[in-house]
Amino acid sequence: MLRELRIRNFAVIESAAAEFRPGLNVLTGETGAGKSMLIDAILLVLGARAQTDVIRGDTDTATIEAVFDVEPRGAVAAALEEAGLSLDDGLLVARRELSRSGRHRAFVNDAAVTVGLLERLGDHLVEVHGQHEHARLLEPARQLELLDRFADAEELRERVTSLVAKFRAARAEVERARAAERDRAQREDLLRFQLSELDGARVRPGEEEELRQERRRLQHADKLAAGLAEVVALLDDDRDAATARLHRATRVLGDLARLDPAFAAPVEPLDAANAQLEEALAAVRALRDSVAVEPGRLESLDERLDALTRLKRKYGDTEDAMLKFRDEVAAELDRLSRHEEIRAAEERRLGELQAELAQAATTLSERRRVAAERLAPAVERELRALGMERSVFRIGLERAELEEVSPRGLERVEFRLSTNPGEEARSLARVASGGELSRTMLGLQTVLAKADRVPTMVFDEVDAGIGGRVASVVAQKLAMAAEGRQVLCVTHLAPIAARASHHVRVTKSLRAGRTRVAAEVLAGDTRVEEIARMLAGERVTDTARGHARELLGASGPRERRA
Repeated sequence: MLRELRIRNFAVIESAAAEFRPGLNVLTGETGAGKSMLIDAILLVLGARAQTDVIRGDTDTATIEAVFDVEPRGAVAAALEEAGLSLDDGLLVARRELSRSGRHRAFVNDAAVTVGLLERLGDHLVEVHGQHEHARLLEPARQLELLDRFADAEELRERVTSLVAKFRAARAEVERARAAERDRAQREDLLRFQLSELDGARVRPGEEEELRQERRRLQHADKLAAGLAEVVALLDDDRDAATARLHRATRVLGDLARLDPAFAAPVEPLDAANAQLEEALAAVRALRDSVAVEPGRLESLDERLDALTRLKRKYGDTEDAMLKFRDEVAAELDRLSRHEEIRAAEERRLGELQAELAQAATTLSERRRVAAERLAPAVERELRALGMERSVFRIGLERAELEEVSPRGLERVEFRLSTNPGEEARSLARVASGGELSRTMLGLQTVLAKADRVPTMVFDEVDAGIGGRVASVVAQKLAMAAEGRQVLCVTHLAPIAARASHHVRVTKSLRAGRTRVAAEVLAGDTRVEEIARMLAGERVTDTARGHARELLGASGPRERRA
């Protein structure tokens, strides 16, 4: 439920805040006061597309913030948890910040989020019915959505959508397999050659670098051997080599230690140095042995490197890439060798999906047919109560063949209306005026209200083209729709305003040469005065005030709760 709406620098609104409550809430005010701007603000904070021209002219930013009471274990809480967010004491605060630079931002409970998340949350929080929604009512896709909602068939429809996607993917796979049959033998020959060439080459990771290192060593073998020989001589072979000098130093210190034990202290580190020197000598001798030139070895290395280069051009830039390619070739060859088995399994799966889809689509069709038979007379009764006494409402279902099932199912739905006796019911788009569309939408929503799980419904200009007795009926329908949920309604009709449990008046004024909009909760005498204005116009009379009190009195306990 929407608890509060706060707006800054949006259109002509410099700063405004409006509080809302459960039940029927009305927004009233003179024409052009800015009532519909509040609805636009709600749409914007729930993910509608933002334009920079809605930012107030004397500033570079605009902010809209909406506070919602949310069920802790409902769909909204689940969507938040999926996004890594949580409620704050059962509250969700959605905020949209617009910038003239075009860098708009969105927040939920002060955490930055995507506009897409706001849209998903908005689908579970608020449903807005305005002139745009009336126009959407003419679209077959929207009519199908409404019928499915009434039929409680939305999950079944989602299942059909999913099965259609799986079926089409499986069918494409089978068709690819059939088309590949012609080229399979040729492809197998190529794969066997590639696998044979790679396996015969015995490629291993890091081999090329090892070969190049060995090749560099062999290319410089004479220089390396001479250098190592010199090192061995310096360390051991020469008369004054390092090992000989260490041995002499150790022997001299040993002789001195017999005269004074303190001279034995340097002997231990010298022994350690001698051991390290022996290790170094062993490593140098091993390196000297490794640069021994084996006849023909350099040519053998060049041949192997040339072979690896040719393989790299064909199968990958590195040994790892070539080995990965080899595994892919082996896997594909295995699949091709089991081609008949795999194709049979794919065709069997395709048949299973087709049967499952046919069953689901048929079940959906039957549920829609039964729902259409119940929905049409129910809407017709509502329309007659709303002043369209001779209207006839029908729901046409045009069913396709099972082979032509779409993600929406088998049906194309058309809402049909006749407003005059003797006329055939025809498509809404061909017969309905603006006022008739408004009442048709209200009639539908009245019937659908029990099936609707969205906690807040918004009606903008629902009273277009109606008045008199019908206004009282519309007020009653809105009050019924508000039972157990929250309804916000922008209205110019006093009977609807009087029926509300919460009344907000929107006013526009001029101060210091700037237009300002304010939202004020009405109760008591101020509410009587506003309803009297709606009845009488600019000049409010005592008669109008008396009529306003009568309307409020007729609304019973609702007015006292305001």
